[in-house]
Amino acid sequence: ETERGSISLQEDLRRLPEMKSEIAARAAHPVEAIHFLVGRDTSEQAKAIVALTAKFLHDPKCERIGILFPRAGALARIVAKFLESARIAHNDGLAHLGPSAFDDDAWRAWLELQQSPRLNVLLKFLRATSAKIFERLSIAEVEDLLRRAYGDVLIDQIDLLREYCARQDDSERHAMLVRGLDKIQFLPEKARLSEFLAQTHKIFLQVGWKQHWSEVDRLTRTWAGQVGQSFSKNLYLRWLGEVLGAPSLQRDDRGAHPYSRVQLLPYPEAEGQTWSHLIFAGLNEEAWPALDDESGFVRDEAIEDFNRRNRVLNQRAVQRGRQGEGQWSVRENHTLLLGANERRQIRRRQLSNLIESTTQGIGVTANLYSESSASRIANPSELFSRLYFAARGDGVSQQTLQALEKQTRDWLQDWSPVDAQKIDSINLGRTRYAYDARRQLRAASEYEFALRTPPDRPISLRVTEWEYALRSPAVIWMKLFLGVEASDEGGNAWARATGEWVHRWLAEGTGSSETNEFVAIPETQEIRARILASARQFRAEVEALSAACAQPLPDWWTSGWSNALYLADRLAEKLSGLSDWSQLASEWRLDSPTEIPLEENETLRVRGRIDLVLASGERSGAGLGFPDLWIVDYKTGSQRGFDPRARNTRESTEEKFRKQLVDGKGVQLALYALAAHALGAAHARLTLLSWREEMVAQFRLEDALAQKDFWHALHRMQESGVFGMLGRVHNTFGFARAYPLATLPVDPELLREKWALTHPALV
Repeated sequence: ETERGSISLQEDLRRLPEMKSEIAARAAHPVEAIHFLVGRDTSEQAKAIVALTAKFLHDPKCERIGILFPRAGALARIVAKFLESARIAHNDGLAHLGPSAFDDDAWRAWLELQQSPRLNVLLKFLRATSAKIFERLSIAEVEDLLRRAYGDVLIDQIDLLREYCARQDDSERHAMLVRGLDKIQFLPEKARLSEFLAQTHKIFLQVGWKQHWSEVDRLTRTWAGQVGQSFSKNLYLRWLGEVLGAPSLQRDDRGAHPYSRVQLLPYPEAEGQTWSHLIFAGLNEEAWPALDDESGFVRDEAIEDFNRRNRVLNQRAVQRGRQGEGQWSVRENHTLLLGANERRQIRRRQLSNLIESTTQGIGVTANLYSESSASRIANPSELFSRLYFAARGDGVSQQTLQALEKQTRDWLQDWSPVDAQKIDSINLGRTRYAYDARRQLRAASEYEFALRTPPDRPISLRVTEWEYALRSPAVIWMKLFLGVEASDEGGNAWARATGEWVHRWLAEGTGSSETNEFVAIPETQEIRARILASARQFRAEVEALSAACAQPLPDWWTSGWSNALYLADRLAEKLSGLSDWSQLASEWRLDSPTEIPLEENETLRVRGRIDLVLASGERSGAGLGFPDLWIVDYKTGSQRGFDPRARNTRESTEEKFRKQLVDGKGVQLALYALAAHALGAAHARLTLLSWREEMVAQFRLEDALAQKDFWHALHRMQESGVFGMLGRVHNTFGFARAYPLATLPVDPELLREKWALTHPALV
């Protein structure tokens, strides 16, 4: 035993005669019984407390029940919730902290927006507020327009995005967006209190927060004019958030009855009252009354030594109180230095007073296992041990606690505060069945991102979505059939913006049009000159936007622009030496959707846009009816093109290409080739062009046409709605799409085996 435990044991041995007298007094006390209840965890203990309360309420002699807690916390909150469910009126003397009437998602988002006027914060505020700001535009349309604007300029400041949208004169939607953004006003960076309040009044009226302003006006009406100095906006917002967002004590509807027979109180507030029944709750170590509290400034050993050497001085500091003999108080201008022993004696006396004030019954409850470590048995507090010893004449061991927990469980059985809180065995069984089904080695079922029956409407995917469906099919399934998609706030905005800039500049450099037309291939130097002119014009436009907002263009933006210009120039350089090709088309848009015939009555529907199509020979018809095509897909990131020599040379080109497709690489390019074949192309070369590599044909249309099993597998996914799950739910490294709905992870190895059973051709 520790030294402190040994001292406590020695004190108990010295007090053995006194404890025997307490047992005798306990036997003579009118309290009929002491109930010892032990729950496995906090929830089970709370259920036992409410059940014991219901038992006490049925006692004809029950007048007043006190449920005492060490502190406000989970145990007190769950007990109050169970009492509310059981429709037992009570007075919750602990209550719980809740948000004020003004503190909601919209209010917190507005405070954040005032401090940081950025795009993501603005969208958070718009989703939370009920104010009608953007006329006929929905929040989804507003978010789409703003994210498109952000993707164009890569600066998320609200005023700059508003200026950018204001210059889009050809769109009524942009005009409505700008008028809505004008309604969202901001506080000045520095002002006097009266100026801040005047601007706040205008903003609150704009968003319909009349009650917010009434409260602010009530709090500042008498003294706002006396503050003449200017201060920062952050200081004002901090004050505003504190006065309107201060938490308040809240109770359930049945927990606000001061004269109810059931009272929930902390231990210190229960003394001095009369109780017919008392329930001492939460009696585990480290709960009140703890006997090992340390003083904040002086060690307990030093206090004990001081009191031992100054007993006479302590006696002179007290005098008999006004109540007469037996009551003592501290003299004026004197004090007592209380150590652990003195605090222990006071708390024991308080507990003794509570026990003596009880006339009918006592309940004592505790947890079997520790809240911090679910596998460790929690020791009971000293009060629990003393009461158990006084009632049963025996000490409390771990075996005793386990036996009490079993007795409590047997007593409760399936009891619940209300029938609705009983476990629904049918729903629980279904949940368990679904949980097990996802972890059985079999093909994907309705519990694994698959439809029971084929979809009732024809569906089509973008070619980029098909490529991602082979890596994280569950994410694409939820977007396609549930219409949910995780927000892209944490994505790699740099990579997306760079790709959009490079593709746009290359399209302008090669002379593309919006009508899917082929043009003569210009000289490489002419393409590079056009790209440079387009990039510089774009930078000038963004500089003008920054100047209109009285802000300098950030250095990081200029660095990113230079990197994108370098990538576009390197990709344009790859187009030199194409003397055998006479025509090109950039950003060729596929019809929405384009049907790719596979077999009779089987078509694969896709949507997308081809980065670059080179053509040679005489055009035989509409669409892509050239005898020979070269389909190029630009890659501005770290992804490299195909290298047929990287694999076993004994494998055929079709086998090498199939392995690339199974890995989720090149699906987009191969679907472009199939779409071109459906539009009249007889032959086509395929190239995934990275700025690091040369412009060479990596695969051909024939290689894509040979993957019949692969395309039939995609067609079955399209028609059946059976996708399944693959990969990890959370990626530790790298950028990856997040799951929009909470999803329990499954072992990746098992998912690969289930994927092979569901889609054998995709392995």
